[in-house]
Amino acid sequence: MSNQHLVVFTVGPVQSFIATARKTEDFWSGSYILSHIIREAMKMLSELDPECEFIFPKNIQETDIKSRHIASMPNRFTAIVHKDAQGAAAILQETEGHVRKVFYELCTFAIHSVFPSLDEQEKMILKEKAVKQIDVFFEVYWVIEPYDSTINFQEVRERAEKRLGALKNDKHYPGFVQYGLTCSVCKEREALCLENIGLEDKYGDMKRKLVGTWKKRSEAYKVSKNAEDKEQKAGRIKDNEFLCGICLGKRTAWDYFTDKLGNKQVFHRFQSVLDIGEGDYYAILLMDGDNMGKWFSGENKEDYSRVSERLAHFSQRVVPKIVERDYKGRLVYAGGDDVLAFLPVEEALSVAQKLRFAFSHPEHGLGEKATASIGLIIGHKKAPLQSLLNNVRQLEKMAKGYVNPETNAKKNALALAVHTRSGEISVAILPWEIETSRTVKLLQDIISLLLNDLSSTFIFHFSKAFFPLLYENEDYRKLENREMMQVELHRLLKRSVKEGRKVESLDQHVETLLKLHNVSKSSYDFLSLLKMLTFFKKSEGKKNEKADVKTG
Repeated sequence: MSNQHLVVFTVGPVQSFIATARKTEDFWSGSYILSHIIREAMKMLSELDPECEFIFPKNIQETDIKSRHIASMPNRFTAIVHKDAQGAAAILQETEGHVRKVFYELCTFAIHSVFPSLDEQEKMILKEKAVKQIDVFFEVYWVIEPYDSTINFQEVRERAEKRLGALKNDKHYPGFVQYGLTCSVCKEREALCLENIGLEDKYGDMKRKLVGTWKKRSEAYKVSKNAEDKEQKAGRIKDNEFLCGICLGKRTAWDYFTDKLGNKQVFHRFQSVLDIGEGDYYAILLMDGDNMGKWFSGENKEDYSRVSERLAHFSQRVVPKIVERDYKGRLVYAGGDDVLAFLPVEEALSVAQKLRFAFSHPEHGLGEKATASIGLIIGHKKAPLQSLLNNVRQLEKMAKGYVNPETNAKKNALALAVHTRSGEISVAILPWEIETSRTVKLLQDIISLLLNDLSSTFIFHFSKAFFPLLYENEDYRKLENREMMQVELHRLLKRSVKEGRKVESLDQHVETLLKLHNVSKSSYDFLSLLKMLTFFKKSEGKKNEKADVKTG
């Protein structure tokens, strides 16, 4: 009987928990709570088995103080415990019990924080409802597999992963009867209410009972015109919001974690989209490493751990520096090869490029052979947050599915989209490098040209000339007559030069545009890209105007 076992432990659900958000703070808290729960699970397991060896993620130490507010742990861990099968199962059961208590504690804290004026019996009513919701919603899965250092580590890990997948597929759905109105955020669970709601209750009765409950929330969570804090002024919980126990826990997560850490200056609250960037638009970036399975295919645990260590360094040191210190973005999540961030529009392309090439840096990332795909969406500040989040996930998948028309190389791409307030949507997918040039640098050169030397009517006239050549039912049609495009681009560029300006190397700019067309999936994508460049040009122009005002 083996005295060592490989453990794979995971919590969830991930996507639905994170995605159910009406505010950026909800979105941040979903990621941070899952990260916190995994960290707590790892701490508990290491207490129960001091000889426990964590393989992935490798580091469970707290991140440096400047990055304490960033979710930096994945939703799972892999470890080796030094116990027989019975002992390993016992400590994993205890670890599972611990993380469930952590979730209960977070949501019951929320009830005490939001409804301090309720008596203990009333608080107990809300707590019991929240606990039932957690029991149905929160998922914890773990498997143990006998491990011997003489056996191929990859084989043992693959067996454990297959068993974990089978366990998830065999998920049971406990019955849970709910009659009340659903939560304003998730639209799935019943909003917390002090009074019982039954089948005989009409909509008006249910609404009255809910309003009666949520009127009793603390003044700190109500709209306050006199408050200095922007979040409180806007209302931490609005008058028309009624939350379930889980979404309430997310909404008050900042209070919970600052209470645990005891330092609000270090653990600062996630900004509203209104504060990210200075214009009407902001960017959401989603990054994922390509072909990560190959990186974790080493025959021994040392290879696996080495990759884990490099990913930990990248996510906990490199990513926060780029996004939040070198630029003015805000990180939601940086765990391993996954990154999610909110960015000002004028910095979005630069941040995307820096993250991608830091990932393949021999010291900062995994190494020169590593690649990553990024979805980057520009959206209006009044657009529904959930809609933009769903769209950026689709963009990231599109980048993963990209095939370079020139080289046939797969993945390793940037999927870029702009959703304007008027409802117009432009999308383009590009490789990170075209020949020897970085694609973002080429885009920024064209943006600079439009900003300083060219009239943006160039793009309008080019689109007007070439769009009729593309049939509407042929989304992937590519204009093959390179000479025709070259002549027309040169003519239109020359015609669009602003009065008093002289553009050097006009032919070089024409070649840049042709290269961008060649790697685009279709000529439609290329026309969409040109439209987006005018959008970035406007954003850059506004930034420069503000800079001139400050220095004037």
